Amino acid sequence: MSEKFIYSRKFIILKEDFTNIPKIKPKGHGMIEARENIGKINVNVDRGEKEQIYNIYLVGLDNGEIVEVNLGRIITDTKGKGKIEGTFNPRNVKGSGHSIKKFTSLVIRRGINILLTGYIDKEDGVLDRYISRLDGVQKEKLKGIEEKVENEEESIVKPEFSEEEKVEELEEELEEIEKPEEVEEKIEIEELEEEESTLEIEDRDDFKDMAKEIEEEKIETISEDIESDKDLTEPGEEEGDKFAEDLNNHEIENIEETPRVESTYSQKDIYYMKRLDYKRQMSEYVLSILRFFPYVKPFRIELKGYDWWKIDYTGENIHRGFLPFYNYLFNTYNSYPFMKDASTCHELIKKYGNYLFGIYRDGGEITYYIYGVPGRFDSLEHPFKGVTGFNTWYETENGFGYWIMYIDPLMGKVIYPLNPMIPSY
Repeated sequence: MSEKFIYSRKFIILKEDFTNIPKIKPKGHGMIEARENIGKINVNVDRGEKEQIYNIYLVGLDNGEIVEVNLGRIITDTKGKGKIEGTFNPRNVKGSGHSIKKFTSLVIRRGINILLTGYIDKEDGVLDRYISRLDGVQKEKLKGIEEKVENEEESIVKPEFSEEEKVEELEEELEEIEKPEEVEEKIEIEELEEEESTLEIEDRDDFKDMAKEIEEEKIETISEDIESDKDLTEPGEEEGDKFAEDLNNHEIENIEETPRVESTYSQKDIYYMKRLDYKRQMSEYVLSILRFFPYVKPFRIELKGYDWWKIDYTGENIHRGFLPFYNYLFNTYNSYPFMKDASTCHELIKKYGNYLFGIYRDGGEITYYIYGVPGRFDSLEHPFKGVTGFNTWYETENGFGYWIMYIDPLMGKVIYPLNPMIPSY
């Protein structure tokens, strides 16, 4: 028999009772709603670590054993503030097989670093057991590390010296110390250096006098050449052309062949490296901006490798985007004026009050930027009928959904899926 859910709303005051992160005094609150097959969670934190990522867990008991479910991540900004909004199925929270009624507390942590904790209904001691289990896991890890270090130290072969070898070594050190001859040699070397420096100064003075004489002779020669050139006439055009041709031939004949150093990178390689650098800088900018928006898990199914942020529509300056390739949302209408009857991104965002920005990572590397426009899986709410790239649709927990467009951040081009998920026309 399926479990019935009457509408409920629980407010959670998050406390720092179990906080083990030094130099912070965090605070926060949360809210959990459940009705039939729709569940919502909102969590806000303040005074946390700056620019950090924490995981949010629901914690409870099942047959006396502790169970936990990861609800998502919350990212703090430069002031230590963070916010998350998400949805779940109250009958089967995040595919764990447990209903929301199994969970009695909320934990925000980063590894074993506890930021905030709170009970959903009443204190039942679950948090004490949960924290103790985390401490036990940490102790096991430390014990394993210590054993590994001890084994490595034992495997090191330490050299041993006999008494005779030690005596010989000491005698050699004493012989090195008692060497007065080196002092005398050092004095002789210093005297030689002084003599050489004196000779250098004298030679430099002689060289200056010689250079002065050569310069005076050079000036006299140049002046004589100028006097002798006064009687010469300027060459005509034919003679000038011949002179220039002979000069070019002379330069070509006498020029030494210098080996060409060919670049190890082609033009394509250089272009690709520039695009990689652009992508890196753009990704850093995007992640710094997205810290100010709630991190969400919007869809019914768990999409691995995807991260999503929800941007609310305020009704002002919708055309002034701050995210990369924002023009794909609003400026495409100018390219398709014949599609006047099709739904536009602007209309759908204005109607439903928000849109999504996502990032897909493959092996930790950002592969795609993603825009999600709200709408039903209906030809009437299919943005531009899929011409601009919105050809994938994912359903949310409440039966609603978003149309998805993928963008290659390296080349800045829209990616069209091979198997589009679109309604029939």
